[in-house]
Order: sequence, then C-alpha cells, then structure tokens
Amino acid sequence: MSTREEAKEGAAPPTVAEASAEAAGAGAAKPGLLAHLLGIFVIYHLAAVVIQAIPDPGVGLRRSAWREPTVQQEFKVWAEFFSGFGREVTVDELQDRLWTIAKGFTDGRAALAKPFGPYAHYIGVRQPWRMFVAPHRFPTALVIDVQEGDTWRVVYADRSTEHTWRERTFSHDRMRAAIFRYGWPGYSGIYRDFSRWIAGMAAADFPEASHVRVRMFKRRSPTPEEVREDRVPKGESIYPMTIPLEAWR
Repeated sequence: MSTREEAKEGAAPPTVAEASAEAAGAGAAKPGLLAHLLGIFVIYHLAAVVIQAIPDPGVGLRRSAWREPTVQQEFKVWAEFFSGFGREVTVDELQDRLWTIAKGFTDGRAALAKPFGPYAHYIGVRQPWRMFVAPHRFPTALVIDVQEGDTWRVVYADRSTEHTWRERTFSHDRMRAAIFRYGWPGYSGIYRDFSRWIAGMAAADFPEASHVRVRMFKRRSPTPEEVREDRVPKGESIYPMTIPLEAWR
C-alpha cells in the first residue's frame, strides 16, 4: 500500500457539510441551451401576464359612450371637484383633456401588448371585463311586449312580479350581464340577434301573437329623498325592436 493510500486510509472521514459541498461542486455544470430557452420563456410569460394586467378602457373609450347620462354625470361631479381648487374647469374641457390622455395611454398599452397578443390569447390570460368605476345612475331594464290582435301587452319586465314570462332565463346572472350591455350604444348587432332569439321563443309560447317588441326601459335611479317619498322618476323606452312572428311558425 502506498504512502498516499495509507494517509488517506488513516484520515478522518469528511463531515456531512464537506460531503455535500463536494457533491455540489462535482455536479455543478454550465447551463445548457435548454436552460437558457426556459429562462427566456419564463421572462416572456411574466411580461405577457403583467402587460395584460394593465388597465384598458376597451369599448368604453368611445365618444358615444361618453355621451351617456351616467358618464356625463360623472364628468360633472369631477369638473366641480377640480374647480374647487381655484380655477373653473368645465365639463367639455375635462372631457377633452381626459380623451387625449386616455387615447395616448390606450395606444401605448396596445403597442406593448401587441407582441404578446397571440400567446396571451392561446393561454387564456386576457382580461375581457373591467371593474366598475362609478354607480350606474341611468340603468336600463329589459321589457318585452307581444301584440295579440290590436292590443299590445307586456309579458316580461325586469324585476317585475307581474310580467314574468321566461323569468328564469332572463334573470340568470350570465344573461343579466349580457342584457346590461345592450342598454349602452355600440351593441346594436348583438342586440338585434338577441331580439330575434326572443322572437323565436315568443312565437312558440304565444300562438295568438303576431308581433313581439323588445325594448330597453331607461330611467334615472331615484335619490334618497325620492325613495323616502315613494316617488319614481320618469323614464323612456330606447332601442325598440318590433319583429313579426310569422317567420318562426
């Protein structure tokens, strides 16, 4: 036996820490191509998720939507708030400034998100809905009428205890979310398809009816004083669509 072997044989065994360090050093190796590609993918994925999380006004960034009474009321409140700092700010001035800022912000976000669009769509990390920013002061309610002979009668009205045709269908949470949109401008095509779908059901359920009319009833939400005095604000029907039922029979 050589002197080196004798010395090694007589040496004290390594500690656990020394053995672990020796094993780690022996197993250490430079990262290969696969590890680099995985790191790039992780960074790309995180960037896609973070950029998709940046707020986007979406369809809300339209002049037609800004003309809605609910939105105009918000502009009025904020214009009065900013005017309290010593300089009068008009509603029109506030809208124009915000429009410029919002357009610039949205265009910048779109440019950032464009390289990640196909990937975000494929893995489903898009955020298609937005949080509410203010109470809806001028809500709409779905109303459906049928014509039997020369008489029109209401068969469904949202939240009515009297006109409850297909109430379970129209009051479902998913359905209510869709109906809410139809009270805003910009959904005329989908609203038309929705009305035709209703016409098909009405043709089957009301054999004596010749027409169905789908409309949205728009009314300002009451103030606390009006609620206490049991006064109901006046409203109006918007987006009426009358459809003959012959085609569904």
